[in-house]
Amino acid sequence: MPAKEETKPKEIFLNNALPTLHIDYVNARHRKDGFNYLSFSTHLPDNTVEQVRLMIDDEHLHKIIDNLCRTVNYFPENPLKK
Repeated sequence: MPAKEETKPKEIFLNNALPTLHIDYVNARHRKDGFNYLSFSTHLPDNTVEQVRLMIDDEHLHKIIDNLCRTVNYFPENPLKK
């Protein structure tokens, strides 16, 4: 069976009006349907404020995690394989 070919978009449209947020905490929950709920929060002196909520499928979340690990040169061990 041939390998699945990735298609890349011809252009990436950036929304320069979006703010850049400082995030201190990520809450993640996996759903049985293959989607994941991510919530990003910021700690303030007197409170914690949720900044963003996302739903993302497993395949795309794995790509994001792989990219983050390569970017910061951090590759955690799988605790289930010990």
